[in-house]
Amino acid sequence: MIPVVDLTNQSVSFRPDDTRTLDLPRDFDRLTATASLDTGSHVRCSSNDGRALLYRAFTTPLSSRRGGEECLVADRAFRATASRPGNYRLSTVKPAHD
Repeated sequence: MIPVVDLTNQSVSFRPDDTRTLDLPRDFDRLTATASLDTGSHVRCSSNDGRALLYRAFTTPLSSRRGGEECLVADRAFRATASRPGNYRLSTVKPAHD
């Protein structure tokens, strides 16, 4: 299990290693702080200037992220379906304490 900090409310959760993540787009709106991913690998989110962003992306497992790295983390364990896209939240991987 990997500790993840939700950057909108600072809550910490422990997520399985295979939890899906997305890279942050350069102009991602940190105030909205959410994105959705459909079954065709299309991400929908807002840019920091209020435009809608739609782009194709592929997920990577949480275990591939470093401590302190910011990314979009899936809010549930299962994959997106046609009727229910995957939701992702702006988060950071909590650094390990030595």
